Amino acid sequence: MLESKPHLVTAEQLVRERQNGALILDTRPAEQFASTHIRGSLQISLLGHFAAWAALLIDSEQRLLLIVEDLGDAEEAVSRLGRVGLHHIVGYSVADQGKWRDLGIDLASIPVRRTENIRGSDQPDLTLQLIDVRSRAEWLKGHLPGAISLPLLEIESNTQPMDPSKHSLIYCHEGFRATTAASILLRQKSGDIGILIDGIEGWLSSGLPLEMP
Repeated sequence: MLESKPHLVTAEQLVRERQNGALILDTRPAEQFASTHIRGSLQISLLGHFAAWAALLIDSEQRLLLIVEDLGDAEEAVSRLGRVGLHHIVGYSVADQGKWRDLGIDLASIPVRRTENIRGSDQPDLTLQLIDVRSRAEWLKGHLPGAISLPLLEIESNTQPMDPSKHSLIYCHEGFRATTAASILLRQKSGDIGILIDGIEGWLSSGLPLEMP
């Protein structure tokens, strides 16, 4: 279905369209998505490089259901997606956790942590696995000590570096890509995955050193 204007769908319609193969694309900010979202959603925030990442991560023929905060966000999302060739927008739904729960929609959340929550000890937490989803070029300029490089664009095809027995904390520069990456990983499989929401920016602001390759 090609949509030039955003079309409001009810929560009931959302359930039916999802069952028919539509992908739920949640456009809300990182921490709102992490707090509560429909399990299996892909998150790309309107606050970041929304259209560019959508074009890279979503097939042009994929039918999409947008989760937004309001009509204005729906209109902006449809416009920006259209510019990169993503026209198959079934409609949009305003986030409504209460209605989702009433309909029995499977919801999920992702733990959010900040630099201040993981620092403070000279001994590394051996149960914690830091996953850097920035580009290789960014990684080479410095990363969090002990982190594993797994660029966002490779995350669907290569999760080999990850140890499933450990808690994974995903980070990027300031949280945008990390949340998208976490949503992709959790669409592929269940796991103990969280987001370091302030990323490299928060780490450096705390006066902590980066590790060089």
